[in-house]
Amino acid sequence: MVSRADLLALVDGAPGPLRTVEAALTRWVDTGLVAAVHEPLARVAGLDGEAAAVDLGEKGEGPARSGPPVIDESLSYVLVALPDRWRVVGRGHIAVSDGHQSWVGTGSLVTERDSTRAAIHDAGPIGACLYPGPLLGWLGFGDPEPDERAGRFCWTVDAYPRPLAPSAGPLAASVTAAASPAMAAAVPPASRLPEEFLGIEHRFWFEARTGIVLRHEGSLEGEPCSMTELTDVVIDEPIPADEFAPPPDAIVRSSHELLRDHLTELGVDPDAIDLDDPGEVRRALRQGAAFRPMRGRAD
Repeated sequence: MVSRADLLALVDGAPGPLRTVEAALTRWVDTGLVAAVHEPLARVAGLDGEAAAVDLGEKGEGPARSGPPVIDESLSYVLVALPDRWRVVGRGHIAVSDGHQSWVGTGSLVTERDSTRAAIHDAGPIGACLYPGPLLGWLGFGDPEPDERAGRFCWTVDAYPRPLAPSAGPLAASVTAAASPAMAAAVPPASRLPEEFLGIEHRFWFEARTGIVLRHEGSLEGEPCSMTELTDVVIDEPIPADEFAPPPDAIVRSSHELLRDHLTELGVDPDAIDLDDPGEVRRALRQGAAFRPMRGRAD
């Protein structure tokens, strides 16, 4: 049995010795509970001026939904060669990076993005699963228990946003002691917790050798609101370099080309705009969108 401190060190150091991973990634979210989860987290962060401590222990009629239960579920196949090559293939969608450039689109048409969008965290939930260290900055963890997921030995543990942790004093202190100052400083406030791990009450399964997340379950007052899981996991097998390239038969277009086409459709002259200036591009898009209905009525 590992101690809580050992687990926190494992998570902080993830993905540890991991070199490559192939897996199926399943994720579902109850979109009707998204707003109900974010509201108490915003209050914890003090965004509405209330005290930071929020008591979610009082059970009323259950969590308030922003709408009826709607399960948004996705399944994708992921290939990763650390530190920065990845491929994510879902239904009608592909995203891939060779570590320098990244491409996103379909099997027949992809948009090439610049190097700032080539990091593993731009690959979606897989980035959060492989690098769970920032969790230590805003979650308090309980005591780990041995378990198995995807045929791999792992440690499972309950966790809560720190102000809501059941044992606020000692538990929060243990987390603070385990997290490095540099890591804690880089962690976002509780109101901006990663969407990949939606929930107030959390349960994680961390792979025992690397510390990566094999499964996460998030809930609100005992009601499930999200789940992320890696299955069919293959670790440290060689992956051919050509896997981290656009589909061989796909048309590759730059983001500038697509932006120029879109502006032209809106009736905006793309040559009159600095396409590398995000503010200027946003103003042009708003202007074109505002005038488009009037042009339609004139036609």
